[in-house]
Amino acid sequence: MPLIGQVGRKSWRARLAMSVLYLVLTLGAVTTGYPFLVMISTGFTGPTDQNENRLIPSFWQDDEKLYAKYLDDKFSGNASQIASFTFLTPKTPGDVQAYEEILASLDPMLWTAGFRTAPTQVTSKLSLRYQAWLRARYKTVQDLNRAYLEENVAFQTAQPPIEQLERVGWKPRPGTKWDEWLQFKSTLPVEFRIPVSKDRLFQEFVRTKYRNQFQDVPTSVSNGAAAFEELRLSPNSPLGEEFKQKGIPFQAQQGTFEDLYRQRHGSPPSFLQSDAKFVRSHTGSLRQEFSTRNYRYVLDYVALNGRALWNTAIFCLLAIISQLLVNPAAAYAISRYPMPATGKILIFLLATMAFPAEVAMIPSFLLLKDLNLLNTFWALVLPGMASGYMIFLLKGFFDSLPQELYESGQMDGAPEWLMMLRIAFPLSKPVLGYLALLAFMGAYGAFLYAFLVAQDRNMWTLMVFIYQLQLTAPKAVMMAAVTLAALPTLFVFLLCQRVIMRGIVLPGER
Repeated sequence: MPLIGQVGRKSWRARLAMSVLYLVLTLGAVTTGYPFLVMISTGFTGPTDQNENRLIPSFWQDDEKLYAKYLDDKFSGNASQIASFTFLTPKTPGDVQAYEEILASLDPMLWTAGFRTAPTQVTSKLSLRYQAWLRARYKTVQDLNRAYLEENVAFQTAQPPIEQLERVGWKPRPGTKWDEWLQFKSTLPVEFRIPVSKDRLFQEFVRTKYRNQFQDVPTSVSNGAAAFEELRLSPNSPLGEEFKQKGIPFQAQQGTFEDLYRQRHGSPPSFLQSDAKFVRSHTGSLRQEFSTRNYRYVLDYVALNGRALWNTAIFCLLAIISQLLVNPAAAYAISRYPMPATGKILIFLLATMAFPAEVAMIPSFLLLKDLNLLNTFWALVLPGMASGYMIFLLKGFFDSLPQELYESGQMDGAPEWLMMLRIAFPLSKPVLGYLALLAFMGAYGAFLYAFLVAQDRNMWTLMVFIYQLQLTAPKAVMMAAVTLAALPTLFVFLLCQRVIMRGIVLPGER
């Protein structure tokens, strides 16, 4: 029966009350849904914009933001290097085609590969491309490990070798990996190539000489520059000779990209104009790649740790089955065979809800340890098989069933277990479905207890792996991981709304 009758609904008071009620419900829906939408949106971002907390990432609409995000990705978050190449790029448009042609033919030891994994990231375009190249070259990861003398568990864990071509005295480690890295490096397109710049080498040489204290740099050297990134190597520089002897790596002694470009065109190269052109012509694909990178990495991470999915699925299934066997049976027994102490038993069961679950974790751990059940599914399932709340709820539902049903069954000679299975349980499907959903959500979202009693990596659930990912992954990747982890629960909730509502409402109506 509705709280407000059909006639009363037409009064202005009833309409005002209904309007206020719907307004409150709408605000509640917004405050509930907004954080989830922001979480999804943050999963599309990266290190440069993951703290914006916007429903729509800025780089989806702003080309300048996209360009800045592209540069940060290409130079692996090295702000000093970005500022240096930005200052060295002439303001007047240069010959981009000539720049790209020379860069495409440049010796691999005179340019570094861009789009590496930054310290604030867990994956990159270069790593993904390199891993795909390795998959095409080697049949299995074991073949890769034998060739490179490494211990990769999958192709996803293989990383490009370190390049420090701007560092004086650095030499590559000879071997199969470096030789094949040079082969792979030669296949990279122009946008992946960052030339070794003599001006950049000079800037780092001065930075090292004066211990990163720009105020100590003599004016004869700074020549009007306001930062290390604005220094230029001039022929008359006081440090010119010292730089040539101590600041140029061995592979650049015969000349750098700038020297080659000036020999052919007589002007300084336009470093970042090629990147700006690339961003303008690939706006859609760049936005798509940036938006999906974190989610693709999380899916790859889950696939790499595929046992976590099986562990979670088995844990959820066992939790649902065990709780639907123990709790209904206990509730039916209390309902059908009441005792003088039934009220006290129910109070005792409900008293378990007064204590946080963390209180029982240590005793449960010690008991399971004595029983040698740690790192097994028994350790995950047994402590949660019985629930005081479920027994109390089911007992009230069984009490509300008409006693005539049981009397009819007894007259037909049905035993008690048959009446439980054929009469009580079929009429209790809504509430049993609701309790099954609670069991699923409890098992699926379990982290702390699951990590406590199953510390073996082979027994970790999905939530434990996501926690381990949190230790190394940036905020944007974690938001993508949490979003994907929430999808199964959201999907189950959307499909089972009717079951949830019937399970909540019907016990009260009866």
